[in-house]
Amino acid sequence: MPGAPLTALAAVPGAPGEPGVPAAGVAETRSFVRRAEEVPSARRFIRETLAGHPGSSDAELLACELVTNAVQHAADAAAITVVVIRHGQYVHVDVIDDGRSGLPHWREASGHDENGRGFQLVNELAHRWGFFREQTGTCVWFELAPG
Repeated sequence: MPGAPLTALAAVPGAPGEPGVPAAGVAETRSFVRRAEEVPSARRFIRETLAGHPGSSDAELLACELVTNAVQHAADAAAITVVVIRHGQYVHVDVIDDGRSGLPHWREASGHDENGRGFQLVNELAHRWGFFREQTGTCVWFELAPG
């Protein structure tokens, strides 16, 4: 839904065992300092965690976009935590920051814009995605499914 506000796309992820949600999986978690220099480290974490998985390139790209967004926009965040859950061919990734200022929002990029394509990529490549906000911060998540 290009041009739609992100809140229209947002959904709380389903509970384990619901359709499209793995019942259990192997989880890896790592936190990164909220600095642009840490984005390549987050990308490498995804690559190493999902080595050999058919969706690893897409997960790496999408996680990099979300970590970059958190670095740029999570004014309160001192750290960004990335959680990767792999269950067979399914992958679920959370990017969590403790920022509480403003909601993530969809931005329509056009032409030679250097910004605004992150959520467009997530929307195109992810099977499901969304975000939720709690008092402790914001989690933007996506899932990749086989096929």
